[in-house]
Amino acid sequence: MFRYKVSPWQNGRLNHSNMTGKFFVWCFCLIGMLAVPATAQKGKAPLKKLYVDKVWSGHPVGFDLLTTEKYQYAAYYNADRQMIIARRALDSDQWQKTALPTAVGWDSHNYVTLAVDREGYIHVSGNMHVVPLIYFRSTRPWEIDQFEKLPMTGENEDRVTYPVFFKDQEGSLYFQYRNGGSGDGITYWNRYDEKSRKWESLYGTSIFDGEKEANAYMINPVLGPDGYFYMVWMWRLTPVANTNHNLSCMRSRDLKNWENMRGEKVNIPVKWSDDVTIVDPVGPWNGLINMGFNISWDNDKTPYITYHKFDDRGISQVFIARWEGTPQKKWMIRQISDWAEYKWDLNRRGSLTGEVSISKIREVDSNRLSVEFTHSQYGKGTWILDTSTLRRLEEIKAGKKDEPAVLPALVVREGMGERQRSDNTGRFTLQWQTLPANQDRPRPGPAPDPVDLILYQIK
Repeated sequence: MFRYKVSPWQNGRLNHSNMTGKFFVWCFCLIGMLAVPATAQKGKAPLKKLYVDKVWSGHPVGFDLLTTEKYQYAAYYNADRQMIIARRALDSDQWQKTALPTAVGWDSHNYVTLAVDREGYIHVSGNMHVVPLIYFRSTRPWEIDQFEKLPMTGENEDRVTYPVFFKDQEGSLYFQYRNGGSGDGITYWNRYDEKSRKWESLYGTSIFDGEKEANAYMINPVLGPDGYFYMVWMWRLTPVANTNHNLSCMRSRDLKNWENMRGEKVNIPVKWSDDVTIVDPVGPWNGLINMGFNISWDNDKTPYITYHKFDDRGISQVFIARWEGTPQKKWMIRQISDWAEYKWDLNRRGSLTGEVSISKIREVDSNRLSVEFTHSQYGKGTWILDTSTLRRLEEIKAGKKDEPAVLPALVVREGMGERQRSDNTGRFTLQWQTLPANQDRPRPGPAPDPVDLILYQIK
């Protein structure tokens, strides 16, 4: 168990009698979720290369790529920073493009995301950081020549960030977003009805409620091999990244009725003051970060949550929580790394670039698991773990494998980094480059030249 480093924090909860002052609202973005290094994918050489457009390179901001049975759609910011929707038939190399009436500034929160419903209408949202909802829908199925800018429910849409489209097992379309700022934002889910072409609130209330003390930072709902959707999240007190706390998890078969891993009902909205979902009761200022945490499963359908926090010396380390035990199961926490030094500075606001991360687990065989890691000081590699104990058996440094990279090496301009976005099928990947994040602030001097956005077919 790790020591909490602020006296107002007791047993994973704030002791209000010891608190003074007021927390102000700001926001923090996950650059590591928006674009990943090209070396994250290994295997076969790409099959096809296709030029898409010239795009903005002044800072990292997420693009999107969606492949359907007949068409492929890309959403990005072009050289003039305008939001573009591009489409091509899968048997064609020609892109049709439509510019939407919104343009990105310097904020790395303002990624763009898209979805196609069961009737073929294209839904687009993005370029938002605590601003009124920006949402477009095509006027014709499968076509991108014309879009309408629309509200959804018309409620709680005035200070929106983090748009996410997702679907259930039947293909129903959902939309997740936060309304409000970092520290007091509230997360909502809407569901789309294709017949009426209208959105409705899924719960009639929010899914998370920070009770004006915190807001939740979550991964997208993930369908596990056991038929449950899983949500993993942490709470944040203020705009400062290091106030993340209380790693948590719940599951649902229908996205409406939720429970914890013990099968106990979780009421919606999930409140910050509830504790039935807590996986690891990490207090604030202990290095828990809403960046690069994941849930995954082994072949026995056992869930694993991989994440980052400080050890009891205040050193940045990566951890795994696994649901296990007899006769009663519980979340068992194990430290995987043993780095001797380096503390990732998380006492900052705005968009940060990831410095320490761990991937999902992968089962090598019945006795071994593997996870990939990245560290700004110690590099990248793969650990082979003993399945029973999660003890490290072997470390394989990046670059020592014989597998060729999926994408060819990009000639990166000085000061820039490579970005990627894979599609929903795993067959295609976008590649481009940008300057690093600048905590959402403009850079002095002239803007960098635009860069090529390239599509690769990799399978």
